[in-house]
Order: sequence, then structure tokens, then C-alpha cells
Amino acid sequence: GKPYDELDLTASFALVLGNEAHGLGPEIAESVDAWVTVPMTGDVESLNVAMAGSVICFDAARQRRIAG
Repeated sequence: GKPYDELDLTASFALVLGNEAHGLGPEIAESVDAWVTVPMTGDVESLNVAMAGSVICFDAARQRRIAG
């Protein structure tokens, strides 16, 4: 996927979050338009799905605030 901070999140979008261990089911995965990642540094294995969703939504709000 593309890092969330490289995307234009000012337009309407649906954020679909999958299970932390198994991701999205195939019937849903084939319907998404794009995959988004939350880059991490160090020895971090994964990010809690609720936290990942919060990071993306927070950046969408930030982008929209800047755009006016």
C-alpha cells in the first residue's frame, strides 16, 4: 500500500479496516480501490488496528483543515 501521509485525504473516502491478525477477507479485499499503510520505524511488528485507523483519520482531518 501507499503510506497515508503521501495520499490526498481531503476528498470523501471510506476507511475499511481488517482484522489485526488476518486482514480483510477476500470478498472485501477485492472491492477496495487502494491499500494504505502506516509506516513504522524500529523493531515494531504491527500497529493496533484501532490506532492505525485513528492515525489515518487524524491526518485526513489535518489535511482538510489546511485545505480550508
